[in-house]
Amino acid sequence: MRLTVKIKKATDGQMDLHVLELPDLEISVQGVREIPETVKKAAARLTGRPADQFTVEVGY
Repeated sequence: MRLTVKIKKATDGQMDLHVLELPDLEISVQGVREIPETVKKAAARLTGRPADQFTVEVGY
């Protein structure tokens, strides 16, 4: 499943993310490099699907 992630807010080294396909998923990260893996893990917890079934596309 492809997930499209948008950076909703970025302040003081903290980024709040919005996942278009999973609007109930709320994620915060400290660095851009953390986004794909953090989103996959959070999506897996929310949906019960394995994390490796997700691909993440980041938009700014």
